[in-house]
Amino acid sequence: MDPTIRMMIQGYIDGLDSMKTGDAALKQEAEDFKKELNAFAETQNDAMTFFPNFQNSGLMGKYMDLTTRITMAAQAGADEPAEKPQQKHKTTPAEWLEPFRTAYDYIKALPIRERGLAVYRKLFAIGERHSDITEFLIEVERENLLWKLCSEDTLGILDIVLTGMDPLYRAITYPILQNIEAWKASVCEADAYYLQDLLSADIAKNSPRLSQREHYVACLGAHLMVYRGPNGKEGIMEMIASGRTSEPDFRSKATNMVIGRQQARRTMERIRKALGLGFDDIMADEYLRYKLIPTSNVCGLSRAYVQSNPNILDILADTYHNEIVPDISLTDAIRREAGLSLGRWRMPESADHEKAAAVAREKYRDLPYFTYEDQLQGGSIHVGTGDGFDISLPK
Repeated sequence: MDPTIRMMIQGYIDGLDSMKTGDAALKQEAEDFKKELNAFAETQNDAMTFFPNFQNSGLMGKYMDLTTRITMAAQAGADEPAEKPQQKHKTTPAEWLEPFRTAYDYIKALPIRERGLAVYRKLFAIGERHSDITEFLIEVERENLLWKLCSEDTLGILDIVLTGMDPLYRAITYPILQNIEAWKASVCEADAYYLQDLLSADIAKNSPRLSQREHYVACLGAHLMVYRGPNGKEGIMEMIASGRTSEPDFRSKATNMVIGRQQARRTMERIRKALGLGFDDIMADEYLRYKLIPTSNVCGLSRAYVQSNPNILDILADTYHNEIVPDISLTDAIRREAGLSLGRWRMPESADHEKAAAVAREKYRDLPYFTYEDQLQGGSIHVGTGDGFDISLPK
């Protein structure tokens, strides 16, 4: 299983494990849910789309339902054996809170889940102020703490996942941000179900729209590389410089230049009409400009990426403005000295990933996502740079 996906589902598994119950049926439901969650996670290959798929699968709803019923069972005293003789002793707040202290002790080893732990501490503080169980439960209900035990811990997990994402990758961060707002607005289980239904429709409508921007730009970048890359103009320039030319090879690369230029022009016109963006707008966008070039992820949530040719964006900009836009002949385009050479083009290799990950690890070592991943995986972490910071390696 992808280690990033494992990190995501571990929060939900830990949440269930921390909710102790004596109800055999609820225990079995929890075990069945964990198996179902693991089986679902095994079918997911992309950590960036895991959470929307998790929500759409219905497993999020099952988790909310199950955790709520376990919490309410504890509140109602469901952990007491049915055959226990009736006693005159009245349950005290401290006794009622005992299962919650067990749960708190279980997850406090993961201080990164501070949001959920804060609710437990508030619950315990109320227990210390009251000796009467009725007054205690009234205040707990007034603060809605039993629901917040579920909602706040889930919000904490979502907040953590969000820190591992490139904040500029709106097509992926949008569902998480919307989920966070829905959970913040939820005051009970029914509320959460209703808002999640609305959210599913919203995400289905808006996520493709947000991802369309990068798809258009990636297509433009691919066409520019066909024109300018090693199988286009760069290849012809190398042939001329070396004196080793062959007519079939020259003809093939020249054909790629013609095709690449026409496709780049058509795609750029589509971008103007659909997105209202010009090429300079793309280059000025901290996120979109990196979609023009092939990059390789350093971590599972695209917080960091690495590419091997640090001057390629400048080359593509020069090419677009001076050879794609002007209506110049193929001969003039080949003869034109760009002033910048693409050089040896290659995609990053394993050693490159390790170097880039080391740089990223140092830059963002304190981000909660990677801290939590480190806790779960015993020291094997993947960190990234994000925020438009690109790690370029030597040619």
